[in-house]
Parts: sequence; structure tokens; C-alpha cells
Amino acid sequence: MSLLSALSLRARRWVKAPQHLFDHLSFRTKFVVIGMVLAGPLSTLVGFVASRYDHRVDQAQARESALLRSSHLRDLALALAVHRGLSARILAGEEGVSTELVQQQKRVDRLLYEAQESIPADQWRTANPGQGPTLVAEVHDLMRLSDPGQPEQNFVRHNAVIDAVLNLNARVGVGPDLGPDAHRESALLHLAFQQLPMLLEALGRQRGWGSAVLTQEAYADADTTRYMMYAGGAAQQLEVTQSAREALAETNQLLAHPEEPAPLSTALNEADIFTQRSMALVMAHEGGTAAATEHFREGSFAINQLADVTATFSDLLLARSRQDLAAAQSGRTWSLLGMGLVVLALLLMYRGFERSTVLRLRALQRASRRLADGQFNDRVTVVGSDEIARLSGALDDMRQRLQNAVRERADALAAHAASRAKTEFLARWSHDLRTPLAAVLGFADMLLTRQAPALSEAQREDVMHIREAGEHLLALVNDVLAVASLDARDSIRQRDEAVPIGPLIASAVHLVQAQARTAGVLLEWPREQGILSPDWVRGDRTRLLQVLANLLSNAIKYNQAGGHVRLLWSAQGAQVSIAVEDDGCGIAEEDLPRLFQPFERLATPDPGIEGLGLGLSNVKRLLEAMGGSVAVHSRLGEGSRFTVSLQRMAPPVPAPALVPQALPPAPPLHGRITYVEDDETNALLLQAMLAAEPGLEVTVCHDGAQALASLDATDLWIVDGQLPDMDGLDLLRQLQRRPGPPPRAVMFSADALPCRRDQALAAGFIDLWVKPMGRDELLTRLRQLLSRPRPEGQGVSAAPLAQ
Repeated sequence: MSLLSALSLRARRWVKAPQHLFDHLSFRTKFVVIGMVLAGPLSTLVGFVASRYDHRVDQAQARESALLRSSHLRDLALALAVHRGLSARILAGEEGVSTELVQQQKRVDRLLYEAQESIPADQWRTANPGQGPTLVAEVHDLMRLSDPGQPEQNFVRHNAVIDAVLNLNARVGVGPDLGPDAHRESALLHLAFQQLPMLLEALGRQRGWGSAVLTQEAYADADTTRYMMYAGGAAQQLEVTQSAREALAETNQLLAHPEEPAPLSTALNEADIFTQRSMALVMAHEGGTAAATEHFREGSFAINQLADVTATFSDLLLARSRQDLAAAQSGRTWSLLGMGLVVLALLLMYRGFERSTVLRLRALQRASRRLADGQFNDRVTVVGSDEIARLSGALDDMRQRLQNAVRERADALAAHAASRAKTEFLARWSHDLRTPLAAVLGFADMLLTRQAPALSEAQREDVMHIREAGEHLLALVNDVLAVASLDARDSIRQRDEAVPIGPLIASAVHLVQAQARTAGVLLEWPREQGILSPDWVRGDRTRLLQVLANLLSNAIKYNQAGGHVRLLWSAQGAQVSIAVEDDGCGIAEEDLPRLFQPFERLATPDPGIEGLGLGLSNVKRLLEAMGGSVAVHSRLGEGSRFTVSLQRMAPPVPAPALVPQALPPAPPLHGRITYVEDDETNALLLQAMLAAEPGLEVTVCHDGAQALASLDATDLWIVDGQLPDMDGLDLLRQLQRRPGPPPRAVMFSADALPCRRDQALAAGFIDLWVKPMGRDELLTRLRQLLSRPRPEGQGVSAAPLAQ
């Protein structure tokens, strides 16, 4: 063995090892293992989803906290800017704003307290680059107006504190980047909580210092330079803000309303206009109190408008962040609930599996043990309609069969293999149908031939109908056997011949007359037209008779007592049309497309009507194979009309009459025949067929044991294929073991399967005769066999006869 083969064999063993181990586990253990295999990935998936939602909750909570911090710091910076302006006016000697200053100081204290609650103390660094008081202390110092007579110093200190607050926002607030997948959201947050507050502060500085410069009669160069620095900072910040076009467009879309479709862009334009007008006013050196007041008013208008838009924008972002947090928390809750539902579903499935499978299988196991111990009195019952219940029903059927035939059939039932199930079934089916058919056809032939003078014309016609119906049934049985043995749908051979329409229709009517009388349905057809009809059609007479009988039978079945069934036909051109009309229940229009489908049974007023739904599908298939067709017209509650169209043919040209020549009489038969047959009717039939042959001595044995016990000399054994105590093949084997010449035997069986013939010839039978067989054919075969010399030795020299 090569190395590759050895590795392959070892790999196969590794693969089969878990399978063999799994075969020895109980159903409960298997379910637990499968449940763990299924629960593992499901729990992992649900856990992964829950963890993702946990991560989203953490992110949303961090986002909300950052937004709140940024909102507090932004509001604090804006409040300090307003306080800067009011304090500058107070220090300049204006007393009318003292009340506003006090209210603004209270607002600053409240906003500072809210900011301290959300920001750690170590983050409140000093506003001065060197060592100095903390930012909180500096804010409190600004509220005390500790720079009397020094408005410039007060302005500078306010600027430093506001810059420190904005820097603090940059450190602990919402930064410009929230992750690789949140650039758009990051740009919006950066615009709302950093760029716009910085722009507002720059505009406030330009407004405050510009108003202070305009108050003076003559500008100092230092004041002008500082103003230009503040104005340039405002212009630069405004340009930076306007450059974020995507963020601006989305912000305008979020804030838009019918009166003002682009609020942020409008506010930025107002701020731009104020910046340009302020620089033009200061550079024109046209100062004064009135100019300063107007300058401060225009700046406040632009700043307040931008501040309102900024507050609305930030509130909207904060609300959306809270919605995201709520959605994430809801998703986490549902994912945890889903995990619980998975566990609960597995527990319920296990409980249901234990009740529906494990416990019921244990009941079947106990029942099987009772059957194995020979206890056949207790019924096997399992509630339900699934595979286990069907297995229980099958087991109970087996119990009943074992109870009825355990002593006689135990070894045979145990030895039957699955490969022989179909053959055995067909053999039994063939035997059960052909056995009565043999009697029907045989006795009918005898009545028509030997006892014809004793029969009236009506009786003779009735016997002919019996024989015709039997022959039709025999042809159908042969077709079913052919289909079943060859496993082919199109194995039924159809003859292409000219069929007279009149006798065909008469035969179909005779086949269903008894059914019509039983159902109380009047069958109407033009009898005289049928007898005298010169029309012939193309097809197979057996198949056409099957088609018409099926249509007539359906018209009777789906009719009511007192109803009518009419059979009409007409010839036109190359077509012959045969119509079957009834006034029964009819067919709904929506059900017509399913009418010719196999195993399709439509809804009827009487659900107890027998049938499998194969009749009309066979009608359609047979007619199409013969070049014909079938059409249907029906209305619910009014009846149906089925029309069969066939190809018209000329009648066959009769063969020239031959002058009858006298045949020599057949030689008489002589010999001893032993007929082994368990069916009394078939035994009487064969004896009646051979009664006119005085040279034949016929002995009948009703089973194999009686045949083996017979010691009479026999020239020919005729053995049935299935005997009550043994098979015909087994009987021949035991006869062959007896001393003396080998027995000459033929099998006479209703089993027409080819495999049965092969088995008979292989066992030593000369031939296999298939029931039913006519008297003339029987005598012909007997003359061929009894006129042959007995073969020498143990073999059989004669070739089997053709059927």
C-alpha cells in the first residue's frame, strides 16, 4: 500500500469515527449536542450583536456627554463675551447697563457651575501662560470688575479667559474627528461647537474694540492696529467657516424652514456685511458717540442672529445624539431579549423534542421488545400523525400480521429482502387478478362453444359481453404489469389500426350499463345509429374502449339519481367527434386547467366518490398517443361535455375468401396429467376443458404436500406458481430429488412477469404458461409436449414454447 493510500484510509477512519460515536448516543444526548452546536453560533451571534449595541451605547453616551460639555463651554464663552461688552461700557462711565451686567454675571455663574459639573477639575487650567489662578478663579475675578479705570486691561483679560474656555472645549469637548466612518457627523459637530463659537468670539472682539475706537475723537495708532488685528481675525474665521461648504449645506438643510431656507448662510452673510462695514467705518476716521452706538448695534444684531442659529443647530445635534442613544439602548435591550428568547426557544424545543420524540420512541421501543418476546396481544399506539405515528401504525400492522401468521410465515417474512418486495407484490397482484379472470374467460368460452345450442340469443349476447369485458380487463392488467416491470411511462404498446366506431361505442356502453343502473342514471345513445354506422377511426381498440369507458364512468359517478348521460358522435371531413354529456355537478371554470393533471382530484359535492385522479390524465395521454385529442366544456351546477376527436380512416379491405380445405382430424391425446392447483375454480376449469379428451387422465392436487404424497406415475406435471404451503419452484425441486426419471413439468401461473419466467426455466420447468389460457391453445400445447419423447438424463432437451 502506498503512502498516499494509507493517508487516505486513515483520513476516512478519522471522519467515520465521530459518526460511529454519534450512532451510539441516545436521542436526548444527540439533541443536547445538536442544541449546543446550534446554540453556540446563535449565542455568539446574539452576543456579538449585543456587544455592538453596547459599543454603540457607550459611543452615544460619550457623544452626548461631549456635546453637553461643548454646549456648556460654548454658552459660557458667549456669556463671557456679552459680559465683556457690558463691563467695558460700565468702566467707560455708562450707568444704564448696570442691571444687565448683574443679570449677565448671574448667568455666567450658572453656566460655570454647569460646566464644572461635567468637566474634571484638573482640566480647568489657567488662562495665563505662566503660573497663576485657575480658569474658574479668573472667571470669578472678571465678575468682580477688578480693573477699574482700565477698560483695555479688562478687555484683554476677558479675551484671554474666553480663549482659554474655547481651548478647553477643544480638549474635552467634541473634537473634529469621531472615527473613520463619521467624517460627516464630525464636520457638523466641529462647525457647531468650535468654528461658530470661535467666529462669534472674533466678531465680539471686532464689535467691542471697534466701538471703543469709534468713541474716541482721535484714533491712536495702537488702538487702530489692535482693531485691525481683531477685524482680521474675524474675517479670517469667517472665511474658514464659509469654506466648510458641505457642512454648511447640510446645516442649512437641517435648519431650513419656508420663511428662511438657508438660516446659517444668511447669518454668515450678515456677519460678513458687519465685518466689512465695521472696517470701512473705522478706516474712515468718522467716529463719535453716535457712530460707536450704531456700530455696536449692528454688530450685536449680526452676532445675536448668528448666536441664535448656532444655539438652534447645537440643540438639534444634541437631540439627534439623544435619539441615537435611545436607539442604541433599545437595540441592546432587544438583543439581550433575543438572547433570552434563543435560550428559551432551545429549552422549549428540548422539552417538545423530549415529549414528541424521546418519550414516544421509548414507547415504541417497549412495544418492539414485547413483539420480540412474542407478545402480540397489546396494540402499538402512539398519538400523532408524524413519522413516529406512522411508524407506530406500521409496527401495529406488523404485530397483527405476525399474530396471524407467526408460525407459518416468520422465516419467510424475515428472509424477504427489499429488492424482492416489488416483484413479490406484482406476482401476487397478477395471480389474484388473473386467477378469477381465467375462470371467467374459460367458462365463457365453454358456454359459447360447447353449450351454444342450449343458450338463447339474449343469453349468448350476455355471455359475449362477459367475455369481452374480461378480455378488456385482461389487456389492462397486462399493460399495468408491463409498465411496472419496465419502469417506463411509455411502455404500453398501442396498435395503429382501423376501428369501427359503432361496435366500439356499443362495447363501451355495455361496460358501464351496470354502473348506470346502480347509480340511477339514464344512459342515452342512438343504438340504431351505432349498429349501422359506417365510420371507422384510427387507433387501438383496447385503448379507445378504455377512454370511452372512463369518460362514461366519470359522467355517471359525478351525476345524481335521475340524471342523464348522453353519448353522441358525428363525422365531418377527416375527423370523428364523440361527445359524452351529463347534467351532473359540473366543474368550476378556475378548476379546468387542473383537470387533466395526474393525481389531481377537484372538489365535488360528494367527497366519498372513489378514484385517484388518474382517469382523465390517462385519457388525454392515450388519445394524444393515437393522434387524437379531448376537449371539455363545463359550468358549475349545469353539467359537463367531454368531446373526443379522432382521425377518420377508411375501413380495411377484406381479404379474399379462401376455399376451406378439410383439415385432418387432430390426433387424440393420451397421457397422465397431475395438476397442482389450490384454486378450486381453476381446477374445475381445466378438468372441464379436457373432459372431451378420453385419453387424458387428470389428477388434481390442491397443495404441494398432496403432490409430494402422490405416488402415481405422471407424464406431465402442471404446477401453479403460488401454492398455499410452498412455492411452485420449491415443489419442482423436491420432485426432482425423488428417485426415478426427472419430472416433466410446466408452470401454469397468473404471474406474467419476465423474471418469473426466467426463474421457472432456471429451476427446470419446460415452459411457463400464463393464465388465462383458452381451450384450443391448451390442447395445442399439450399435443406438443405429450408427443415429445422423454429426455434422457437430468436435463430438459425441449425448448420452451412461445407464449
